Amino acid sequence: MKRKLASIMTAALILTPALSANISTVNAAYQPYSVSSASDTVSLAEYDDGLLIDHVVFYPKEMTTSNKKYPVVVWGNGTTVSWDVYEELLSQIAAAGYIVVANTDRFCGTGITESASVDFIIKEGNDKKSLFYNKVDAEHIGASGHSQGGMSAVNAARRNPKIDCVFDIQGCDLSSEASQLKVPTFFVTATDDQIVFSPLVKASYNACKAPCVYASLKNITHFGPVDNSSASLFSEYAVKWFDAFLKNDNAAKKVFLNGGKLSKDSRWTDYSSKNF
Repeated sequence: MKRKLASIMTAALILTPALSANISTVNAAYQPYSVSSASDTVSLAEYDDGLLIDHVVFYPKEMTTSNKKYPVVVWGNGTTVSWDVYEELLSQIAAAGYIVVANTDRFCGTGITESASVDFIIKEGNDKKSLFYNKVDAEHIGASGHSQGGMSAVNAARRNPKIDCVFDIQGCDLSSEASQLKVPTFFVTATDDQIVFSPLVKASYNACKAPCVYASLKNITHFGPVDNSSASLFSEYAVKWFDAFLKNDNAAKKVFLNGGKLSKDSRWTDYSSKNF
């Protein structure tokens, strides 16, 4: 299965922009057609937008009885795969106190649909009939994604000024796109990735003029984020990144600075940071 996914994703990467550019979404408030448990502490609401692209939202179960608002993370999928293969990873992020908005776009590289997810959840947060009414912290929104979804996160941040930071997992980014980023971005890669090679990701980091970090997970392939046994390796620092820039947690920010926890973590290599 992994070999099949690898060949499909490799072949599809170069087709991404043309395919994604033809996808549009219309955002309005909808009632979820399904609400289920993603974990002991996280629920999952699935929406039918009536279009090609639908939304799925992970959120802490405590949200329904809480009086507070939750920061948002929008998510982009890898080439040809859907949100459900990332369920463990997205559940772990949501469990840390985030509303995580994914969608069903399998060719999302332009960032159009991930940017639309921002507009979708903000409208939900303003609709008195919505499950998310008055629960969405629209002033604190991050973008993330894997592979082509990492590219999507970068491009969504370029498109949508409401996005405050990016956590780019093994993204097949263009340096020209990364150079236009204006928000803090973590470029994550993996030493055993044979689809999106680490030097390509490092080139995007080098081109980025915003505060940014680069680091590579040791002994992890391109499919680490969809492997439940290694999902926590990604979510651990994703949560810290979002805590730093969406919850204004100074202790979390220090994790990413030179001399901080990430730079000393033996599970990672080739750490770099700049512009902080």
